[in-house]
Amino acid sequence: GELFSVPAENGPVLNLTNSSGAFDQNPAWSPNGKWIAYWSDQSGEYEIWVQDQKDGISKKLTNFGKGMGWQLHWSPDSKKIAFINYLQEIKVLTVATGESITIDKTSLLPYNGLRGFRLSWSSDNNWIAYSKQVENLNSAIYVYGFADKKLHQLTSGYYNDADPVFDPGGKYIFFQ
Repeated sequence: GELFSVPAENGPVLNLTNSSGAFDQNPAWSPNGKWIAYWSDQSGEYEIWVQDQKDGISKKLTNFGKGMGWQLHWSPDSKKIAFINYLQEIKVLTVATGESITIDKTSLLPYNGLRGFRLSWSSDNNWIAYSKQVENLNSAIYVYGFADKKLHQLTSGYYNDADPVFDPGGKYIFFQ
């Protein structure tokens, strides 16, 4: 359950967490390179931790108490982390305060769907795009807007729409 940093070419392999009594998993580097966020059961239950890469100090951000989540998705400004948890809630965590909000919930994802859940942040940090299943078991594209705090369904779900990604300018969303 250790997390390691492996250089692309030359240099040492570093054990980042050094927590042999804990299972550290699903790491994600912040876009600014300052932190690595990860899930760890170091406190007895799975929580989100961040580690400062300058001084190596780890800090527990959450106090969920039970359950866990999967892949962590940093906002481009490195201030928020989005993820899906075991209750199929899509949550956004503010790194500075540890406060989290639930922006949506699914109910139709199997375990592998939770493990592979992906989302995309807009370059201005104001939108999150993802796909989720609708009644007919196809997927539709959804976006959550932080300005209006509303969820918007972009596609009908008539086809199986998946894997939305914002273009670098944030004007378009591409999906399969």
